[in-house]
Amino acid sequence: MKKISLLTALFMGTSAVSFAQYELSSFCNTGHGGATTFATDYQATGINPANLGWDYRYTKKKFAMGYMELTSSLYSEALTKNELRGAIFDMANGGGSVFTQQEKRDAARKFTETGITFNANLGSFGAAFITKRAGGFGFRINDSYSAYVKLGSTAADLLFLGKTSSVFDSLTIVNSLGVTSQIANYQNMSPDSVKMVVNGYTNAPKLMSKILNGSEMTFTWTREYNLSYGKKIFGDSIFAMYGGIGLKYFQGLALVNVKSENEQLTGYSSLTPAFDIDYGTAVKKANEIRQSGALPKPVGTGFGMDFGLNIMIKNKLKIGASYINAGSIKWKGNLYSVKDTFMYSTTNLGLQNYNVFGQLKDIFGKNGLLKMEGEQERVVKLPGVFRTGASLVIGKVAEIGVDCIFPMSDVPGKLNKPLIGFGGDVYPVKWLKLQAGFITGGNYDFSVPLGIIFIAKEGTYECGIASRDAVTFFTQGGPTLSLSTGFMRFRF
Repeated sequence: MKKISLLTALFMGTSAVSFAQYELSSFCNTGHGGATTFATDYQATGINPANLGWDYRYTKKKFAMGYMELTSSLYSEALTKNELRGAIFDMANGGGSVFTQQEKRDAARKFTETGITFNANLGSFGAAFITKRAGGFGFRINDSYSAYVKLGSTAADLLFLGKTSSVFDSLTIVNSLGVTSQIANYQNMSPDSVKMVVNGYTNAPKLMSKILNGSEMTFTWTREYNLSYGKKIFGDSIFAMYGGIGLKYFQGLALVNVKSENEQLTGYSSLTPAFDIDYGTAVKKANEIRQSGALPKPVGTGFGMDFGLNIMIKNKLKIGASYINAGSIKWKGNLYSVKDTFMYSTTNLGLQNYNVFGQLKDIFGKNGLLKMEGEQERVVKLPGVFRTGASLVIGKVAEIGVDCIFPMSDVPGKLNKPLIGFGGDVYPVKWLKLQAGFITGGNYDFSVPLGIIFIAKEGTYECGIASRDAVTFFTQGGPTLSLSTGFMRFRF
């Protein structure tokens, strides 16, 4: 497998929380800014398992099932909406456009001191069975894909320009006659001159920790098998308390965590062999896993737990809290740590487009910009979050609420800031649910989610589409491109 694109990562094997995505792949919850007390049946797994214990709108339907529910979002302060669309195209086809030298310079400038965030979740299958006496049981298979990149000025220049970066004061060139010579590096080099450059080198090398200072790159791709249970603990129609627990098994397919802060470089990676990276001599100390078969092979495994507690007052006011992702994953396949070495020279071309994670071999491979050393295993905590929320049911016409999510661990895939959202659902007619809300924090600035859900035969079938940010439709700068869909959700 020579290439692995974003869409390949999402759909092979059933790949963006994402751990950092508040509603996972539950398209029914994307449009209203909250999920802690809104999510029902199997969509409550990974959000709040206690929700499996209470009645929901369609009380006569005890079984729910869904397939192929997708939620994704891409955000960058650096890029315009059109540039983000181009980045999505690059990710989707596994390669994409090739930057000109000027576009490389522009990309390096745009990524200086800012970044890009991508999250995607694919719920390939979910099912739940709800009974008043025994409680509710939910099961779900969910792939999460999460990426975050922020670059310092020197790091952006090096990653995009490669051998022609200003990090190198000299260049080796071979002209059209095959004559090799050394020249001083200079700005505004013409495309024809760039083609003659064999490598860049410097007479005053710097440590990578200094070159990358102020930069961070994280990337996770995990597959989660979640079995959850929720039940009423005690209470009546005036006041009732519910509890829930979820047990999860994880397969790890990709982990990247590279950071340089105060000129201290730390980093490691563990990637499924489907990324087709040649690590050169670094493989001697690593537990190398080779690709076989059509599906990407896991390089890590682990276990996790979710805990939830809810209160229902007069069957109208819902108050809930949950702790999600208590546990860890042991990564032991294709595991490498970053060595802090001097950057003397490189033949690397630099990134060719905004699809950073489709070009990982240019960063971690044997001819990549970072030098890697093999490891045997590394245990990394899951990106735990604490959720709390409340919602008010207004008859059969609406439900409004608020959600707060707090990151509990500093690991790849985490929320960078607490997230706050509020909004709700409105049912103008029994076959239609409209959603709207407001979200701020997390890995984004702020957004205005919207959604529309169609309902058939008293909840027997649901389908819908939503966006995490309606503002994107009206602005070019600082956009969030988002799509959440589901077309195969059933109850009976």
